[in-house]
Amino acid sequence: MNLLEQIGTDIEIRQFEERDYDAVVAVSNAVVPDRPWTVDELRYEDDHLDRGKYMLERHVAVDPRSGVLAGYGEVRHLPWNFHPRKFGMTIRVFPDLWGRGIGSRLWDRLQQSLRAREALAVRTLVKEDLAHAVRFVQARGFSEVMRTWDSLLDVASCDLSRFQPDLARADAAGVAITTLGSEMARDPSCLREVYALDMELGADVPNPEPFTPVEFTTWRHHTVDAPWFIPDAYFLAVVGGQYAGVSTLWKPGTGDWLQQGLTGVRRAFRGRGIATALKVRTVEYARAHQCRQIKTENEIHNATMIAINDRFGFQRQPVWITFLKNLEG
Repeated sequence: MNLLEQIGTDIEIRQFEERDYDAVVAVSNAVVPDRPWTVDELRYEDDHLDRGKYMLERHVAVDPRSGVLAGYGEVRHLPWNFHPRKFGMTIRVFPDLWGRGIGSRLWDRLQQSLRAREALAVRTLVKEDLAHAVRFVQARGFSEVMRTWDSLLDVASCDLSRFQPDLARADAAGVAITTLGSEMARDPSCLREVYALDMELGADVPNPEPFTPVEFTTWRHHTVDAPWFIPDAYFLAVVGGQYAGVSTLWKPGTGDWLQQGLTGVRRAFRGRGIATALKVRTVEYARAHQCRQIKTENEIHNATMIAINDRFGFQRQPVWITFLKNLEG
């Protein structure tokens, strides 16, 4: 029996429960297969969200007769852009069930939660090539505020020899490249300095809302303690004993690829080839560990990072659009 035969017209919207993890991940991966989750990753994110400060509310659309989950929706605070009355939103429905009003039912339920919390604004991410999803949010009063490219690098075909002048320039400027794994082995207290570096650089990342530094514990849960953390692929540039820049790789739970996290250099140290030197090390790591691709994302007007990625050979994919709906009044 296929999914269409299992789902009737009498869909029930209820709160997410522990038993729903597998089905929620399956829905997400069916809609966005190029950004796959695993159940372990989603559980980790949920379990390590500071519920004393940050809200997360998830609902599922279920056929009450078969018990089959057709989709889900959630609203949540965004820790790195935190405002107590501003939220992020996700709605996803199995592709075979699009056009049956399930997304609308989930949106109606999420609106109730937003009203109850006197929300000022809610934003969501929609992939440009999902035309029905773009129409869905536009019809509900969302407006575009930002565009972000996903980009892919074929690791085997990347020619690192072209970056020798950049590496020489960084070396002449006294730049040393190390890893967070090495630094933690040398001095576990270094984490506070690395955290400060990440918070400083986070303010320079283009975003539709102001950057808000997170607490050290939240950062550590998301970074060092997370199942996707690779100690020897968290690269740090050191100049004069000070952390000057960072470029990270994460290991997703599925696939032979790596996710590029933050790449950034403190303003006082820019123009020395540091970002390029760091990214060379990420490619070398991926190649040494037989990873086929590196995936990254950049806001489309972030000219500096896009130019660096273009030199490495990253290929742009369909855009992700951030949509915002103001709810005041």
